[in-house]
Amino acid sequence: MIDSPALAHSVPGAPWLPTGSRAEVWAGHDLDVPEPTVIVRLALFRDGKLFCVRTPKGFDIPTQFLDGRTPSEGVSHLTARYLHAPTTRAAPTPDREAGAYSGDLDVAGERARRPFPPAGGVATRCIGFVRNIVPVPDASYRLPVPLAHVPVFTPRDPQLRPADSAGTWIGLADGADLLGERHWWPIARWHADRLG
Repeated sequence: MIDSPALAHSVPGAPWLPTGSRAEVWAGHDLDVPEPTVIVRLALFRDGKLFCVRTPKGFDIPTQFLDGRTPSEGVSHLTARYLHAPTTRAAPTPDREAGAYSGDLDVAGERARRPFPPAGGVATRCIGFVRNIVPVPDASYRLPVPLAHVPVFTPRDPQLRPADSAGTWIGLADGADLLGERHWWPIARWHADRLG
């Protein structure tokens, strides 16, 4: 079910954007993917923890710059790189190879709307996005104007897990010290608060 986004955080005069710009952070359970999208991120939750990878700028969630790709292609790249199905999962069948997964049917037996048909076999949902609002770009700003979006996705199947060697699980309760400066942090907190 696609729902309406809730404003989780606003940053007037966002220091990473040109003067006179602002950033908004929106969150929800299952959101439409905003356009234009320039980067996609993957949030993986387990037992009150968030999966992160090391980057030159510290811990981050898996990220893919689109560089002309569609959001679906970017998310498929991330899920293929980081997610692994549990070993008890059923083997692929011809229907699954054609894109018909058991989770694709709603209770009435009709094909359910999936915003991202999984090229790599993993269905996701958008749980939020950062929206850059740049009325007047400067020479250093190379993203679309006046809007550019960075959505965060999570797998529809919560049993899918990355290999432990692929990154680090960081507790959300004390993750603000390590992750609080990340633009996507309000989305992770909003989502985790609703997981219980």
